[in-house]
Amino acid sequence: MKRYTLFCLLLLLQFSVYPQVGINTINPSSASVLDVNSSSDGINFGGLKPPIISSLTERNTIQPGISDIGLLIFLSDAINSDFCFQIWNGSSWEDIYCIITPAIVDIATQDFDFNQTWSYTVNPSLYNVGNDIWDIVTTLANITGFSGNFLGCRDLNNTNGGGNFVHEIAFNNVDVSAYTNVQVTFNYEVFEFDNGDDVFYELFLDDVGQGPVLFIEGNSDYSESGTIVINVPDTTTNVRLTLGIHQNGDDDTGGFDNFRIIGL
Repeated sequence: MKRYTLFCLLLLLQFSVYPQVGINTINPSSASVLDVNSSSDGINFGGLKPPIISSLTERNTIQPGISDIGLLIFLSDAINSDFCFQIWNGSSWEDIYCIITPAIVDIATQDFDFNQTWSYTVNPSLYNVGNDIWDIVTTLANITGFSGNFLGCRDLNNTNGGGNFVHEIAFNNVDVSAYTNVQVTFNYEVFEFDNGDDVFYELFLDDVGQGPVLFIEGNSDYSESGTIVINVPDTTTNVRLTLGIHQNGDDDTGGFDNFRIIGL
């Protein structure tokens, strides 16, 4: 036991005296805490990839303080065309360098206007009767974040084509095998969703469902707008998406638009 304790103390002493860590090198610089070499064999080379944040919403969940000056990320927000190395300056995120013309490709798009390369089906069929709406619309009460056409919903539990069940829009498979860094994105806005008014999506990778993701759970006139960004593994060949909505009430409305698959 004494020998074991002595051995542990020696190890701790060694790490306190020689704190350097080397990757692809056994001789890290004595001036560095971390020394990363581009190659360990002189044949195969690689670079340093900082943490990639896919949206401003995700970045804003990081809550650095004054002591975190120098924190570094790469913001890869295709929706807002922000592709920047950013550093925390103690009070805000500051751009170090931005890629002005990234090679982002719209693989498939459905905005219900002029860009309709991502085909879909709906269940039930679209209807628009009085306040009972499950339809492609240009305006809807209290939904203000969209221009042009969008998928709107209002009082889905009705006898004019709806009912007490999930209304679903299902987008068809798209081949993404020729692209990398693929993302599925869409915009949403809901107004005064109550208990039982829920919205979820499910991503399918090569026809394998990844499980439903509940992102709107109504509660006491809950209102919210935002953008969903879903990363797709580079090993994926085909990707598709379903969006499900369960909602009741004349005054509760929702809108969904700009469904996109993008990649490099």
